[in-house]
Amino acid sequence: MSAINMDLDKQFKFNFKRSVIIGGKTYHVTFNDEMDRALRNLQLEISDFYKKQQDASKKFEDEMTIDQRKDYLEKQQMALLNNVFEALDDVLGIKGAGKSIYDYYDQQSYALFKTIKVLRETKEKLDGTNEARQREKHEARTAQYTGKKKRVSEHAIANKKRGSQK
Repeated sequence: MSAINMDLDKQFKFNFKRSVIIGGKTYHVTFNDEMDRALRNLQLEISDFYKKQQDASKKFEDEMTIDQRKDYLEKQQMALLNNVFEALDDVLGIKGAGKSIYDYYDQQSYALFKTIKVLRETKEKLDGTNEARQREKHEARTAQYTGKKKRVSEHAIANKKRGSQK
C-alpha cells in the first residue's frame, strides 16, 4: 500500500497579510475573521446610528431647540467617530491608528469611511467573498432575464391560442 502525500500549502498559497500605507504610516494587516468581525460590527453601529437619526427626526423637529439639536448631533457624531477609531485600531493592530488617520487627513470622516471601504473590499477579494457575491448577482440576473423571457413566451403562446379560438 502506498501513501498519498498532498501538500495543500503549495496548492492553496494562502497569503492574507498585506502592508497598508494610510495616513503616512505603514501598517501590517492580516485580513482574517477577526478583522471581518471588527468591520462588520462597525457596519452595524453605523446603520444603527442612521436608524436612530431617522427615529429621532420627529422629536428633533418638534421638541428640541436649535442648541439642543446642535448638541445632540455633535454627541452622535463623536460617538460614531469613536466607534470608527476603535474599529480601525482593531483592524490595523495599533492603538490610536484611527485617530491618527483622521488627523492626517485634516479631521475628515470621509477619509475614515473610504479607508474602511477599501479594507473591506480587499478582504473580500482575498477570501473569495467577492467572487461568491458576484456569482450570486450574475445568477440572479440570469434567473431574472430567463424568467422574463419565459413569461413573455408563455404570454405569446396564450395569445396565439386565444386568437385561434375566434
